[in-house]
Amino acid sequence: MVSARTKLNKRRVASYIGAGVIGGGSPFVPTQPQLVANFTGIPNGTFVQMGTGNVRALGRSGHTSGSVLARNLRFLDSLILLGTNGAESTSGTLNTLQRAIEIGGVTTRALYAAANSIGISGSVQALSDVIGSVELPPDTAFFARWEKALPLDTNSLIAHALVGPSGQGFRTSGASQLMSTGAMNSSGTGAGPQIWPNAILGIPISPMSCVAIIGDSIGNYRDAPNTAAGGGAWAQALNDLDGHVVPWMKQTQNGHTFGNASFASAPLQKTHWQYVTDIMIELSTNSMPASGTVSERLASLQAGWLNLADGARAIIGPYGKRLRVHFFDMVKRDSYELDSVQRDTRLAYNAWGAAFADNKADAYYNTDSEVTVPVGTDGIHLAAAVHTAIAANVIVPGYRPFLNPLYFPRGE
Repeated sequence: MVSARTKLNKRRVASYIGAGVIGGGSPFVPTQPQLVANFTGIPNGTFVQMGTGNVRALGRSGHTSGSVLARNLRFLDSLILLGTNGAESTSGTLNTLQRAIEIGGVTTRALYAAANSIGISGSVQALSDVIGSVELPPDTAFFARWEKALPLDTNSLIAHALVGPSGQGFRTSGASQLMSTGAMNSSGTGAGPQIWPNAILGIPISPMSCVAIIGDSIGNYRDAPNTAAGGGAWAQALNDLDGHVVPWMKQTQNGHTFGNASFASAPLQKTHWQYVTDIMIELSTNSMPASGTVSERLASLQAGWLNLADGARAIIGPYGKRLRVHFFDMVKRDSYELDSVQRDTRLAYNAWGAAFADNKADAYYNTDSEVTVPVGTDGIHLAAAVHTAIAANVIVPGYRPFLNPLYFPRGE
């Protein structure tokens, strides 16, 4: 039996999605590839050596589709990684990649220029062919399967530090399980790594928004549970926004800064932004300057945020419009509240965001309203309950209008 609340939420979401019409009132029909599922993003974990005798690495990652049926499915993968404090780099080790998609107990191979595999290294990116006539139903849990081979068993694979639904990853001397269904048999194998696709792309049959999360340790998840149900406030909010998933990719790392995320320092990640409609920037707290007056420090923070916002606004997304940019407060730190210059800089930065950041922000989120001092257990990172409160009380209501990817607050 469907509850009254569920029916209300479905009508509410449908009203936002149904607003996707062009000027004459005709429905807007999507034609361009975009992100269509959650639990995707740039690897941010450690390297795992292939290990003696292992001939392949295998894995399976869980995902959920957005609220709209999608066709023309494709995988996007690369060896881009986020290292210390979010510094962008790539792995030079040749990875021979194969992928398949498992939907409803049926596994279908992805091809690369009609071949079963593709070799990637460095900045090379692997965009699969369209996966046949496979369709991804709305609101559906499914799996991405992968297999990799490396030239030497002393070579290493880059892993995700983030945990998704039913994730598996291991190294083995055994047979391929790429085209099987269900959980992989990991007996007699070496653990890790888990690998998400950078993106799972498709063309929805009606407009659907999707998000890239650019964040530091707070946006990454710390100190919320590193689980599919946890994952920090941003993942929690987008994984269940009025009963539906908003597809998302994470470009997050502990210690991440505006400087390391800038277009000059991290150009490879920005190539993925064309596949989303929205950019959420949660990236200020580690970027507080160590010296200077309030106005000088504020100017530095503003320049860091504007570098990302201006770059995002110059990118045309899957609906022929610029990307929409979301501003999040710099939340409290114990040390910032004890130092008057840092405190006043933080408050000035948040006030600038609340005034829509020189008209470069499409939305402002008062995340700081849910944070109290002392902050968490270390004076910096938010407790799990605070992540949940930010998701429910700030991000979900703030993003609701943006469920329609053709919505612009100032009528652009």
